[in-house]
Amino acid sequence: MKKNILFLCLLMTLTACQKRGIPLFRGDYSFKTSGSVTLDEIVPEGETNEPAFYTVGLPNEIGQLEISALGNEKDSLLVVMNTMGGEVIVTHAFCEDNEIFLKDFTKNTLLFTSDSITLKNEVRVHASGQMYEDHTLILNMTYDGEAKTNDRNFTIHGDNIRLAATRND
Repeated sequence: MKKNILFLCLLMTLTACQKRGIPLFRGDYSFKTSGSVTLDEIVPEGETNEPAFYTVGLPNEIGQLEISALGNEKDSLLVVMNTMGGEVIVTHAFCEDNEIFLKDFTKNTLLFTSDSITLKNEVRVHASGQMYEDHTLILNMTYDGEAKTNDRNFTIHGDNIRLAATRND
C-alpha cells in the first residue's frame, strides 16, 4: 500500500513539472514551411468562358521564429517570424496548455508561379498549432486572399500549409 501511495505521489510530481502555457512556447526556433494553395479564377459577370483553376505548390520557406511573453496577461504572446530573404511578420498569440492560437495576420510577399501564371500578392493567414515534446512546434495554417494578373482575378485558398519549428537550444 505504501509503495502505491509513493508511486502515485511521484507520478503527480512529475506531471506537475510539465511546462504548459507561456513557458512551454517561449523561445527561439528555426522553422520551415510548405504546402499548396488553389487559385480559382473569378469570371466577370456576363462572360461565359469556363473559369481556370490551378493548384500551386508554395515555395518552401525557412527562417527564425521568436515567441515572447507579452505584458501582464497570463496567456498573451508576441510572435515574430523572420523569413530568410523575405519579410518579417509580427503578430500576437494566446495559448492553452500545449496549443497556441495566432491572431490572423497578413503575409505580403507570397509568390505563386506555375506554367502559365505568376502572381505576387498578399494573403490573410490563420494559424494554430501544438507543441510536441517541449521542442517541436507544428502550426497548421490557412491562406486566403485575392490576386490579379493580366486582367484576370483569382481567389486564393490553402488549408494544407504547415510550419514546422524546432526550438534552438
